[in-house]
Amino acid sequence: MYAFCNLCIQMNKSMETELKSHIAENLRKHRVLRGYTQEYIAEYLGKRDYTAYSRYEQGRSNLKMEDAIKLANLYEVDVQELISVTPSVSAYSDNGKKSNGMISILVDLDGSSNTLESNIHRLKRINDLLARQEL
Repeated sequence: MYAFCNLCIQMNKSMETELKSHIAENLRKHRVLRGYTQEYIAEYLGKRDYTAYSRYEQGRSNLKMEDAIKLANLYEVDVQELISVTPSVSAYSDNGKKSNGMISILVDLDGSSNTLESNIHRLKRINDLLARQEL
């Protein structure tokens, strides 16, 4: 009985570690895709410094529901997308098949050079992630 309980505890810890890892990856991808720094996100969440948020992205801290809701609102996604263990829909084509490293991105432009430069910078970062197969 004791060995069985230890096995259950180890499995639960393993599952928790895996879930934290998926959440950490999702948080990082959403942040990078939108061009935000960890410092900005930490400030947005009301953290004293960026290391509190950084621990979420490293899988070292449990994501608080309050923070998950705030981040989902900021990223304009469902909370489920942040905590999902399945890949983001954006990495798939319309027919559900892997899109060979290609994604579609909508860009909002308002005619200002600042917005244009910001989007170019963001697209370059996304392209770099795709090149390194991190997205």
